[in-house]
Amino acid sequence: MAIVSSRPTITRKELEGVLDCLIRDDLARGEITKIFETKISELTGYKYAIAVNSATSAYHLAFKALGISPNDEVIIPSFFDAPPLAALSLVGGQASLVDVDADSFFPSVSIYKEKITDCTKALVIGHLFGFVQDISKLLTLEIPTIEDISHSIGSELHDATRDKRATIAIASFSPSMLMTTGNGAVVMTNNSRMYALMKDLRGGNGQSSINYDYIMTDFQGAMGISQLHRLPDFIKRRREIAKMYYDALKITPHKTPFAYNENFTYQCFPILFDAPTERIEKYWKRMGVEIFIPISKPLHSFLSKKPMDFPNSERFSHKLYSLPLYPTLTKKEIEKISKALSSFV
Repeated sequence: MAIVSSRPTITRKELEGVLDCLIRDDLARGEITKIFETKISELTGYKYAIAVNSATSAYHLAFKALGISPNDEVIIPSFFDAPPLAALSLVGGQASLVDVDADSFFPSVSIYKEKITDCTKALVIGHLFGFVQDISKLLTLEIPTIEDISHSIGSELHDATRDKRATIAIASFSPSMLMTTGNGAVVMTNNSRMYALMKDLRGGNGQSSINYDYIMTDFQGAMGISQLHRLPDFIKRRREIAKMYYDALKITPHKTPFAYNENFTYQCFPILFDAPTERIEKYWKRMGVEIFIPISKPLHSFLSKKPMDFPNSERFSHKLYSLPLYPTLTKKEIEKISKALSSFV
């Protein structure tokens, strides 16, 4: 049986917490979700956190809080997950897409600057695959920022000592993330006005105004609380596995854009293999290891933009593969993957 590419880390403890919620008489009150929101705030250093049912919902609320409307532009990396693009369509805003640098998964500050116009109302920035980027210069551009920490939540750069934070931060809790609630997400801010607006639009028990009914369920919140307690162990284990892969990678011609770093969270382990696609896929299938392309459809392809205008996003979407990396990998499985990696020359 092949080693699967991704697997959520869910144990009996999470299931017991969910069961406790399901047998409560006050399931609809949302008290457990409120506790989860408080714990997320404590972890990230944001004053306010709102748990919602999906990452798209989180971005939708963020764009509403920022007042994004038709003809307003939001700058988004093309090599990025789809939720911000989907949410932007709900408010009528325009996606101003930028390519990433050739040697990283992120647009440079200069690329963002060149794209800013009078219509620019927000920047979307993120830490793909757990490779944490320094966003301090982006936060000085005087444009509201939405920081996606889905792949990096729990990293040292998101603790309460960071001097300046994005206008809004978002974390997805889908099954492939560092922690999961089955699905769902959280949107965070230090702005009380934005918080009040997003909370009202999110909805919940007792709300009298028209809202989107984006609330996270209590049993998802219960799972989230348990996952938060275990997040440091999850990240520690991911770093241990990543270190083994880096060691195996040293004797091959293949590469990953960043050297090993204890601050990275390694949501996955992407590699640019120096080999034709057919050979790559046949080799790993023969080895019994499931690999995958983490972002196979960059955002510019959804908008029918010219691929030649986004050469690096195009290259990564075709050439970047990820090895299995999750805490429940066994020692035997990790050794098998590492051996296959070091032998693939």
